[in-house]
Amino acid sequence: MTWLFICAQCRQTFGVIPRGMLPYRSITTERFEGWLDLECKVAAPASMLAAELAGGDAKPPPASEVERGCLLRARKRLLQRIPVLCGMLGQQMPVSSLLGKDLQSFWRALRKVGRLAEVLVHLAQKFNASLLGDYRSLRARQRIADWQRREAPA
Repeated sequence: MTWLFICAQCRQTFGVIPRGMLPYRSITTERFEGWLDLECKVAAPASMLAAELAGGDAKPPPASEVERGCLLRARKRLLQRIPVLCGMLGQQMPVSSLLGKDLQSFWRALRKVGRLAEVLVHLAQKFNASLLGDYRSLRARQRIADWQRREAPA
């Protein structure tokens, strides 16, 4: 559920995304992060490992068909945005992630930058963008093509 606010002066509508949710998706950042960690064979965070050792069930339950579809569409969109995100994050991303366009090497490099929630905040504050797309209300202010990493001339 997104909260919508209308400005009394300009009559524009602004949406506030709930904490922990991916923008324009109905899945949480933790769920998407955990699912991609498993899919890309990234080591589980220490908190998840501690929960497993303590006997807690740290693994998420199996995805329903709706959630599975959401996760697959989010993964497909993320794969399309790798060049744009590498351009935005610049030197924070290790060079190895820029060589290949595969999701596994990109996700591993992104996880070295930080947790998904931290990366989302950084992208929103610095670039008016998110992991899977640009904020529709701010799209006119900034051209995303400017952030796409270009090939160096030989």
